[in-house]
Amino acid sequence: MLDGGGSLFLITIFAIISSGATAASNSDSLKIYWNSPSGACFNNGTIINTEKYGIITNKGQAFRGNKIVVLYEKEIGLYPAIKKYDNGSIEWVNGGIPQNVNMKHHLKVLRQQIKIHIPDPNFSGPAVLDIEEWRPFFDQNWSGKQVYKKASIKKVLAERPLLTEAEATVIAEEEFNKASLHFIHKTLNHCKKMRPKASWGFYGWPLCDINGYKRNFRSCYQRHNRKLLKILRNVDAFYPSTYLYKNRPIDRQKRYVREILSETERLNYIIQKEGYGRKKVFVFTEFEINPYEDDVSEIRFYNKMELDISIRQDFQFEVDGILLWSTSKNMLKRCSSIATYVDEFLGPYILNLRNFYNHHLFLNIN
Repeated sequence: MLDGGGSLFLITIFAIISSGATAASNSDSLKIYWNSPSGACFNNGTIINTEKYGIITNKGQAFRGNKIVVLYEKEIGLYPAIKKYDNGSIEWVNGGIPQNVNMKHHLKVLRQQIKIHIPDPNFSGPAVLDIEEWRPFFDQNWSGKQVYKKASIKKVLAERPLLTEAEATVIAEEEFNKASLHFIHKTLNHCKKMRPKASWGFYGWPLCDINGYKRNFRSCYQRHNRKLLKILRNVDAFYPSTYLYKNRPIDRQKRYVREILSETERLNYIIQKEGYGRKKVFVFTEFEINPYEDDVSEIRFYNKMELDISIRQDFQFEVDGILLWSTSKNMLKRCSSIATYVDEFLGPYILNLRNFYNHHLFLNIN
């Protein structure tokens, strides 16, 4: 399952100078975190040697722990969602839309959950709020997320049946945006208050899409991201996602990752210019192409070119950290292959990449 030869890789790593990029700071300051749920492997006797390669890892390789925490929607108070299941049934969770959330109850539940998932009041690592069911602004909920727009319009019409649909849409947008921003701001503020040393932020922002260039000639939505500044001004860190896709041209994927990193840099610059200070940047990346495959033998690990597109570009952009993410699906069946990949390919790649940038910095200084 490993792509490329490990020994050949160790010889050719220094070819990365072909990009002409320079590192302005010691690469050791870039922290790499293991954000994969391999605790099941650890508990069953398969050790994935992440720390051997300087990858920061939670105790017992737990998904949430003493070094890094990601909270999904069900761990974020009364996060509202409209769930559609494979059998066609629909469930309105916690009121379905932000306009229906009981904020007092939401914050109470959120406080309890933070105490459970981040028990240490002095926790100082990345703390990620992963909320993806709906986007913060009404007009950002396109494609499959239009259900939130329709539900908001329906709510207005139920309360004011004499309105036209066009009139109801205007009001629905105002109500959704107000409730959404209130929910997000209050949630973020409570998280920061309870664990003030953590680096709080939201997964997957800025908004980018590998197919976006077909619609607006860019992978990232600058107009929509400008709106997100209302929220991003108050976070501690950006958490952009740069996952690669199966069966996509390598040049397109490289451009996609570069555009995400550039857009993050652009937004961070705007925030600094406004006087809010620079935000840290931690980049989510995978190390497998489509780890959700039912047949684990079909899962392919990133080869050197794909690691260059993801991890190497992160080094070039001098981000603060990289989060190596994977799914829990079929983890026990994947333990051995992941352990082998880390030891034979990913780990040596990271060590040699650090050595290259540190050596390059030394040459620049001297």
